[in-house]
Amino acid sequence: MYRHLPVFAILLVTIAFLPAVTSSDSAKEDNEFTYARIRYHMTDDAIFVREVPWHHDYPFGDEAFPAFLKEVTRVHTQSSAYQIVDIDSPELFKYPFAYLCEPGYLDLNKKDAGNLREYLDRGGFVMVDDFRGSRHLENLVRQMKKVYPNRDIIPLDVSHPIFNSFYMIESLDMKPPYGNMPVQFLGLQDDHGRLQMVIDYNNDLSEFWEWLDRGELPLHDAALSLKFGVNYVMYAMTH
Repeated sequence: MYRHLPVFAILLVTIAFLPAVTSSDSAKEDNEFTYARIRYHMTDDAIFVREVPWHHDYPFGDEAFPAFLKEVTRVHTQSSAYQIVDIDSPELFKYPFAYLCEPGYLDLNKKDAGNLREYLDRGGFVMVDDFRGSRHLENLVRQMKKVYPNRDIIPLDVSHPIFNSFYMIESLDMKPPYGNMPVQFLGLQDDHGRLQMVIDYNNDLSEFWEWLDRGELPLHDAALSLKFGVNYVMYAMTH
């Protein structure tokens, strides 16, 4: 899939990583990790968006990230290990890590909210990405109140365990892929302090992943975006 292999190769050298999985490991029939993209019911104004909001960066970000995860960890996965799953489906429970983008267009009905709550209560983890602006954040807050009326979305700082679950991330200062609004990292946690959802506000990590093989983004920013993603997965798999 990598049309510019030199760029990807340089990126791998840029980041300190564990030895790659051997070919014998990749002979396993089942992946240990599948990247699940959530398909959701949308607000009425989603019809004015050029691309269906839940679909942004698909499938390129979905392919690039598992491929990188395999290279830098001992998690057995591959670039084809991704799946679209409906937010109201019991199929969601098969995937302990799920990705949801453009939450400004998210519109949860009663069944959606109940299924998502059960998913999170069972230990599922959601990465929310690819959105910016107060209106879209307010909608995400409003929708999550349907799921957990008594829980609030909170700001995260660099001391949170998710930021050192694999890579030691020293700063949350990150240049967004578009616009000038400052990137923020937010979260939703359960009653025991376990993070159930990480929220990339004014950011779009999958945008970096999607264009990685084109060499159109600075290597530093692309490397940092992948570090965050790997940390999210490792936290989800160990907490």
